Parts: sequence; structure tokens; C-alpha cells
Amino acid sequence: MTQESSSTLRRSRASGWIGVASILVVYTALYILNFLLPLENINLTSRIWNWSQTALTVTAIIVILIRWKQITLRPVLIGLALGVVSAISHWQHDPYIFWCGQEGLAVLFSFVAGVLLFKGRAVTVNAFTLTPASQLKNAGLGILFALPLAALNNLYFYRNAGSVNFKSLFGSALEALSPAIHEEIIFRFFILALVLYLLRYNLPDKRVMVLAVFLAVVPHSLNHLPELFQQNPVMGLVMLLATSLLFGLPMAVLQIKKDLGSAIAFHWFIDFARFWMGF
Repeated sequence: MTQESSSTLRRSRASGWIGVASILVVYTALYILNFLLPLENINLTSRIWNWSQTALTVTAIIVILIRWKQITLRPVLIGLALGVVSAISHWQHDPYIFWCGQEGLAVLFSFVAGVLLFKGRAVTVNAFTLTPASQLKNAGLGILFALPLAALNNLYFYRNAGSVNFKSLFGSALEALSPAIHEEIIFRFFILALVLYLLRYNLPDKRVMVLAVFLAVVPHSLNHLPELFQQNPVMGLVMLLATSLLFGLPMAVLQIKKDLGSAIAFHWFIDFARFWMGF
């Protein structure tokens, strides 16, 4: 390796780390601001969720604009289908067309941008590129892994709620598609793609994979917990650790080891079981 190419590689690696550091700084700033700014017709969880989802969607749009010549029709159609399903599912609990549309577009842009960033990389997440039989097998595997954790999750809610109130089986299955699709694509698939792309010159360093998984798991878990952190910081840390290890980590590992569909199936079953039992 020449001195010039070695210097270029060092600069590329440094730029990647600066990019990842920027992600951490921006998210940390948003999370802190969420506690400091006054609330108006919104709660802390919804606001940090909207802020972080919007920031990721804008980043995805920038990626698409930069690499638009590499876009092919297949990921656009898949992303569009996933976005439509996610928006319809969102309508089940929030029949407000603006938020449904925002979620659908966020899914579309994040999926397409993630595919673009993974394209041609040594480390990638299969996003509906396997054979139908393989995708079905992986989805079944995701649901199988979710079974004990769904039982544990429902036991937690039962101990807090004290009763079970069964809902519509079909309605629960449909409503669970929104969190399964949009959270796995926006907050995990795209984050994994973005971090691994930024640090592509540092691969195959396992520490890079650990960092990518960390950023695809911990901020997503934190987004569920601002009210709890405000009320009881110690319990907030306990729940952050529990939700990250028991739910976020398995979903990230499934995406990397199997495919995106297996993580969506895992996530879907967890929420389906909860919604069906009325939690």
C-alpha cells in the first residue's frame, strides 16, 4: 500500500467515525431537549419518537438524493408496499391521515436508502431478496423465537394491569404490523445500514458490528422510556437494559444473521400477542 493510499484510507476511516459520532451527538441532544422543552398537546414519548423518526427520514432522503442513479425498481416497490401496509396498520390506533402518511413515507424512504447503503457491501442485511420459501422459513423462525418472550412480555403487563381483555384476533394482527414494519425498518434496518456504511473501511472489525447493533437497539429502547426516566431513573435504566437485551438485541441479530423479514415477524408476534390480550 502506498503512502498516499494509506493516508486516504485513514481519512476515510476518520470521516466514518465522525459520521457515527454525529449520529450519537444529534440523538443525545434531541433526547435531552425533549425533557427541557415544554410540552404542548403531546407526551415525551411521542415527541422523541417523532423527532428521531423525522431525523432518520430526512437522512434517508439525503442518501437517496445522493445515490439516486443506483436506485432500481424492486426496492422501491417493496418499500412502497411495506409503507402502505404500515400506514394502514397505523390507522387502526390513530386514524389521522397525516401521521399514517408520514409513517408510510418514512418506511419507504428508509427501506430504499438502507438497500442502497447495503448494496455491494461485505456485510449486509437481506431485505426480501431470498427465495419465498427461505423468507417464509425465516419468518417462522422469528415467530418461534418470539414465543417465550411474548409470554414474558404479557406476564409483565398482566402483573401491572391485573386482567386480560381479549380483543379481535384479526384487528390485533393488523394493528401489530405498524410497529413491526416501521420500527424494524426505520430504527433498525436503516440504522444498521447507515453505521456499517460509514464504518465500511473499518470492517471486518467485530467492534464495528457491536457498535452498529448498539445504535440499532439502545436509542430505539430509549424512545419508549422518557416518562419512566422522568419518574424513576433507576427503574428506567433497568427497563432499558431489559428491553434492549430481551427484545431489541434479538431483532437486530435476526436481521444480521437471517433477514429483515425474520425480525419483522419476531416483532409482529410480540405486539400481536400483547394487543390480542388487551395490553
